[in-house]
Order: sequence, then C-alpha cells, then structure tokens
Amino acid sequence: MQQPVAIRSGAGVSIISLLNPASAVRNLASHWQLARQLAYRELVARYRTSWLGWTWSVLTPLALLVIYTFVFAVVFNTRWGKSPDEGKAEFALTMFCGMLVFSLFAEVINRAPSMIVDNPNYVKKVVFPLETLVVSGLLVALFNLLVGTVVWLVGWLLIKQAPPPITLLWLAIVLLPVCLTTVGLGWVLASLGVFVRDLSHAVVLGTQILFFATPIFYSLDRVPEFFRGWMMLNPLTHAVVNARKVMMYNELPDFVYLSISFAVSIALALLGYAFFMKSKRAFADVI
Repeated sequence: MQQPVAIRSGAGVSIISLLNPASAVRNLASHWQLARQLAYRELVARYRTSWLGWTWSVLTPLALLVIYTFVFAVVFNTRWGKSPDEGKAEFALTMFCGMLVFSLFAEVINRAPSMIVDNPNYVKKVVFPLETLVVSGLLVALFNLLVGTVVWLVGWLLIKQAPPPITLLWLAIVLLPVCLTTVGLGWVLASLGVFVRDLSHAVVLGTQILFFATPIFYSLDRVPEFFRGWMMLNPLTHAVVNARKVMMYNELPDFVYLSISFAVSIALALLGYAFFMKSKRAFADVI
C-alpha cells in the first residue's frame, strides 16, 4: 500500500523561514515526482476521450495562429517593419513567438483560482502537499509550450528554408523569469480563489486585457511614447520582445531587462510561495 505523502504545512512556520529560497526549493524538490505525475495524468485525461487525442495540442495553436494572422496581417495589414519584403508567413512566425510566451503565462494563471477548489479531496481527505498543484499546472503549460515551439520550428524551416538562429538557445533563459512569475502569482491566486469564488472570472477578464496590452501582434515601436512607458511595466512585454530577438532576429536578449526580470520574478515566486503556505491551513475550513 502506498504511503501518504507527507505534508509541509505553513501553520506555526515563520514567514522568514518560508521566504528562505533554500527551504522552498527543498520542499518543492522533495515533491518533484508527484508534480510530474499530476501533470502527466492531467495531460492524459485531457486528450484521452477525444477522437484526435494529442493532435489537439498541435491543432489548437495552429488554429489561433491562422485566425490572428488573417485578422492582423490580411485585414489590418499589420507589419513588424524589420524587413521591407516581409510576407504574411513571416508575420505569422513573429506573432507566434509572442503567443507562445503569453500562453505559458495565461494557461496557469487562468486555472489557478480554481486549482484548490476543484480538488477538495486533496484538502480534506488526503495528507497532500497542495503547493504542487500549481507546479504541475506549470509543467502542463511547459509541455504545450514545447509542442508550440516545435510547430514554430517546423514553420521556420518551411518558410525560411534555413536553420533557425543560434540565439534560439537563449529561449530557455528568456522564459525562466516568466515561469517564476507565473508560479508565484499562481500560488497567490490559488490561495485567494478558495476564499473569493468570483476571482476566477476576474482573472480571465484580466488576462484578456493583458493579452492586448502585450506586444504580441504589434511591434512595441508602433506604440505611442506615453503608452509605451506604461506597457514596459508589464513583465510579459520584455519576455515577448526578448523571445522575438532570439527566435526571429538572431539577436541576444536585452540583458538589463532580463536581469531586472530575474530579480523581480524570484521575489514574486518567494512571496507567492510564502503566502500560499501560510494561508493553506485555512483551506479545509472553507471548502
């Protein structure tokens, strides 16, 4: 018989110890296999009963790419301005870079407020490390990102008929602050979602607004100077711009903004973890 997973509760633990990066990493590392199993089970359950199965993980981003390309490249005749002979296919590749980054963030954030509420058995009946639910959600989003990146790579090879830029190797570094920010905000939203059930609706609306406030289907240079300053406060803006640099233009990322993003994302991840661990002792009383 499998032994129950030991829980690490925030009850009676000081906030200082919870903000210790080494303690947080040790706790999450001890439950790494569990997070992987949860992510795998969710992916299998998501596609198991559908006719096309795992093919949907490829068809979904492709369908969105076709729709957005038609609207912005054909109807609005939008261009990035990097190349005078830029075609619609190159526009689609460039836009897809931003969609990949944003989807990694939005998939976890939209689900976060209901992660605990949708799993009451983990809260009431089983001794379970609830913090791994957000981590497993991030792993699912990373799998979808990997599939989307392969789709982008195939598109690059077909359109450019050349190897991808060597700077593509920087993509993992560019996306690391996005992952840390996502998991930190995910812990906060997962905790608040237990006490405020309307939060999921507000979060979905917020991510839709953020989608248009992030330079995904337009260049940041085309934004008026006043609004551009506000958009630079959006952490996804820097991630999208840097992703395009390393994926499309064979340029190195902006290391100044990348360093700032690392510092801010680490702080957000630690704060989100501490908030979740301190508040999860009250989950069973509410659910």
